[in-house]
Amino acid sequence: MPRTPRKAPARKEAAPAPRRLGAPKRVGGGAKTFTSKPVAIDFAAPDHRMTRADLEIDGIFHGEASYEGRIFLNNPNADHNTPRTRGSGYAGSFYLFGHGGCLGDPGHCEVNEDGREKYDFRAPHPLTLASKRVTVTDAVRELAKANKEVTVTVVPVITAANELCDTENVFRCQDMRFVSYN
Repeated sequence: MPRTPRKAPARKEAAPAPRRLGAPKRVGGGAKTFTSKPVAIDFAAPDHRMTRADLEIDGIFHGEASYEGRIFLNNPNADHNTPRTRGSGYAGSFYLFGHGGCLGDPGHCEVNEDGREKYDFRAPHPLTLASKRVTVTDAVRELAKANKEVTVTVVPVITAANELCDTENVFRCQDMRFVSYN
């Protein structure tokens, strides 16, 4: 019995290439810094029994570029080139993984957690504002020897961004405070 030739498999059409953003940009500096008004640090005076001091930052927007937030005390002129030394006021850093801008439809990235039940166990919206805590004990203790107030400067150093990211207005927060422990 003669064999019937096999049919060649139907050719699949190539799927359209996924929409790709350019490779992440490593941009470094150029972002606006944030400097607070003078804040009292009498809690860290040598005659107090403070054992630890933290800088808590709440309501940080993280929908765009990824960055390192360098914290400088009493150095409002700090920028991404300022050395991370105690002499230049460096107190510590925090790191934020940004979401790279919004790729969805209008309203896709808007956070609306108002209608959630108290015991709703679902994870919060991915763009819910972030909080960071940085231990700044040594820097505050050193400054408190000669100062009653300090300014806090946050220098965002961008580590990755794309064309959807605002690389100038990177750091935005709602509140910042010192917390001390005895």
